[in-house]
Amino acid sequence: DDVLQSTDADYTLDQSDHYCVVSQLRLSCLPRPPVYVEARKLSTVDLTIFKADLQAKLLASPQLSADQLHLLLQDLLDQHAPASRHKVSNRSPSPWFSSVGTQLLEAKRERRRAERQWIKSGLLVHKQIFRSANKLVNNIVHQAKISFYSTKILASNTSRQLFSITNSLLGKVKSSPLPSSIPLSELPQRFSDFFHSKVTSIRRNLDSTTVTPPSVPDQPFCGTVWGAFQSVSEDEVKKILTQSTIKTCELDPLPTSFLTHCLDDLLPHLTSIINDSLHSGLFPSAFKSAIVKPLLKKTTLNPEILKNYRPVSNLSFLSKILEKVVLRQLSNHLLTNNLFYSHQSAYRAGHSTETALLKIVNDLLSALDEDKVSLLSLLDLSAAFDTIDHSILLSRLSYSFGISDTVLAWFTSYLTDRTQTISVNGSKSLPAPLHYGVPQGSVLGPILFVLYTQPLSKIIQHHSLYHHSFSDDNQLYISANLAQLQEIIRTSQSCISDVQAWMHNNKLQLNPDKTEMILITSKHNQKSLSLPFSVDLNGTSIHLSSSVRNLGVTLDQNLSFQQHVSRTCQICYFELRRINSIRHYLSQDALKTLISAFVLSRIDYCNSLLAGCPKQLIHKLQKVQNNAARLICRTPKFDHISPVLHTLHWLPVEQRIEYKLLLLAFKSVNNDGPSYLSDLLKFYIPSRQLRSSSDTRLLRIPSFRLKSFGQRKFSYQASVLWNSLPISLRHSNSTLAFKSALKTHLFPSQ
Repeated sequence: DDVLQSTDADYTLDQSDHYCVVSQLRLSCLPRPPVYVEARKLSTVDLTIFKADLQAKLLASPQLSADQLHLLLQDLLDQHAPASRHKVSNRSPSPWFSSVGTQLLEAKRERRRAERQWIKSGLLVHKQIFRSANKLVNNIVHQAKISFYSTKILASNTSRQLFSITNSLLGKVKSSPLPSSIPLSELPQRFSDFFHSKVTSIRRNLDSTTVTPPSVPDQPFCGTVWGAFQSVSEDEVKKILTQSTIKTCELDPLPTSFLTHCLDDLLPHLTSIINDSLHSGLFPSAFKSAIVKPLLKKTTLNPEILKNYRPVSNLSFLSKILEKVVLRQLSNHLLTNNLFYSHQSAYRAGHSTETALLKIVNDLLSALDEDKVSLLSLLDLSAAFDTIDHSILLSRLSYSFGISDTVLAWFTSYLTDRTQTISVNGSKSLPAPLHYGVPQGSVLGPILFVLYTQPLSKIIQHHSLYHHSFSDDNQLYISANLAQLQEIIRTSQSCISDVQAWMHNNKLQLNPDKTEMILITSKHNQKSLSLPFSVDLNGTSIHLSSSVRNLGVTLDQNLSFQQHVSRTCQICYFELRRINSIRHYLSQDALKTLISAFVLSRIDYCNSLLAGCPKQLIHKLQKVQNNAARLICRTPKFDHISPVLHTLHWLPVEQRIEYKLLLLAFKSVNNDGPSYLSDLLKFYIPSRQLRSSSDTRLLRIPSFRLKSFGQRKFSYQASVLWNSLPISLRHSNSTLAFKSALKTHLFPSQ
């Protein structure tokens, strides 16, 4: 119709005109012209010759700086794989085609011959021959897809790779949304100007007003001053390199896969460059650039608004190796001098979002068991990593953390003279200097932010509030009797005001619009409250929420976790439907890997919080696991599920919760877990020695008032489950041995 309406002539739909219209429609459906890009043909590079040329150049230049090595590798890559103009087709061949290309083409030719013969003769025998040929083609394609995708899934190491493979199977092309109202050629510079103006505007607003800081000074350092780095050996550098994820950035002079292939030749030079940087106190200038790619914060946000994007820095691979070397020595210094705040759970071994939430929920349940109400506040920062003041950070590293001399000079060099370039679909902005902040995506950036904000704990403790942090996520809570509700609201308001004043003086901006509060109370007390309340924070009214999302878990007013379980089940069923649509392309092992990554991981996330919850909540999650098991084993709907779970060697949901609790208990009693969980578990000490009390690995079971709250605490559930274990399990020598024996102990017998 569109073709007919676009012409001036009157068409009569006879046979000739009909064919004319079809030909015009076919012309309109032709693919777009090919796109030409600058690229390198790395697949044609002979790695043996490349490695030989690299050895010759390295022998000719035994002493190389980071900049010189960068140029040498870049010249070598230009020699073997020069950048040239390549045509990029709009339709790329299927990835599985290469393994069966010749066989499939021959089978298609035979199918076409059989089809022509059948059309020509019309005989039934020729029709059957055509159907057999068509079935052979479909079988070849099907088996090729199964082999290709199953191999890729089983070889994948990260969730990102699994998501990518699953999306390719589903025919979903991963695309990052970008503003359509701005021309693509102007987009990188517009992003660069926006990110720069955002940070500049925050800093200008903070500098324009003066706020009296809280009367809680920084804690001075008391311990062994750290003034010099230790040299690293080639074995240490090689271990860090081999354990790092193989990623390549646009700033890398050489693809990371090439670098690992030539690691034996490059290792002495890389070790020398790292040690020179550590001993001189200078961070190489070749590592100070970053490629920033704007990333939409949430898929539900409007992509046309620039403030909905987050700048994520891509740094060169070698710069991250140097940062990891420094991070190891920095962590050793902090641990040796006990400088980590005990209730900061980010970037620490044995600490996680689950352990942080366990501590918070345990305290809130204890308050509910004592018929108290609790006010939980979740603070949000604006551009937290991007507004850090370098002079304040360096001063705090020196005064509060005992970093001086060469080490302090190295951190000064690391923070100064950095630049970033915005890259969008191959187009780049002009390099912009970074006067503030630490780069997001770096290795040292997160730990530096934690050290920068550590004085907040003293301010919060000064107001007698409990506090727990995970990077820039801060949770404040206070409990009291119902009659003291207004008092705890005023106390929380005063504390947050002091926190905001401290952040103002430290060039951080608290975002009141995204700061949330929730009142945790029992259903009995909730009936006597006239909700909702609101708290005034410097002119911004913060209303109490009925539920909040904290570190990936939804908390409601009664800590029932009903919304959290419902949301988890909803997401799991969505993933099961996606996987079910592609299961005919997957082997059973690949299917099991996908379901473990997309379904069981969600069931297991923070499942220790559900200990002691009503059985119907656990049953909802169990139904999800049952459906996942049926999908893998092709089990009919009404068949008994226990043999299926036993075949897959999956613990049921209730036992998975017990497994997680007991593992955390084992780490806590052996001082391998967070100290705030270890403090909740106490060994039982009998009043007088009896023969029955010879087992010294029993835990004291805390008392409680209400089963609905007191029995759900981590301190109660972990102690009861721990005491029910056999003595041999409680006396396990290592975590690995305990985990293996524990699963055998919990596995239901058939």
